[in-house]
Amino acid sequence: MLRAHYKNIALQPFTEQLDVTCYDVVKNLCEMTRKQAEKLNHLESHNQTSQYVLLCSKLTEEVSNFIKYRKEQLIPYIQKLYDKHETGHDCSNCKGGCNLQHSVWLLQIRESHGEIKDTLYRLQMAMLPLYSETIYPDEYRILRNQMALLENNLTELLFLEENYLLPKITEAQKNINARS
Repeated sequence: MLRAHYKNIALQPFTEQLDVTCYDVVKNLCEMTRKQAEKLNHLESHNQTSQYVLLCSKLTEEVSNFIKYRKEQLIPYIQKLYDKHETGHDCSNCKGGCNLQHSVWLLQIRESHGEIKDTLYRLQMAMLPLYSETIYPDEYRILRNQMALLENNLTELLFLEENYLLPKITEAQKNINARS
């Protein structure tokens, strides 16, 4: 049922929904995880957990950059694409080529998806052991749970972008005769 909903929703409202339900959620999770990692950096601990906190911080920063790119660059591009469609713009009439570089956007999103998949793999590998003879303080379990939530939300975001956002952008580009 959700697939039909996502498939039938137009690019602009889909992007707005994606921004609120995915980008903002992941951004907030990154911020909470960053704060938790900072808190743990102040605790005295053994090497294994210090390396885990460092890795979590690094991965969280990478995910934050993915979200920053989408909020600061991709969403404005989609808005310009929507505006061009609404005004009846035809990119085949642009003299000297279109300044929006439509094909570059699709390549950048696909490259970003490859980077997200790599990050997801590293998130899975970074988990503290669920069952271990070592008893970790509650602060570490909180960080581990936040990383699991981040992984789940990033997986959902990747799915929605690959299966719905990219086809909607491609369709919007075709509607204004953008050259790919």
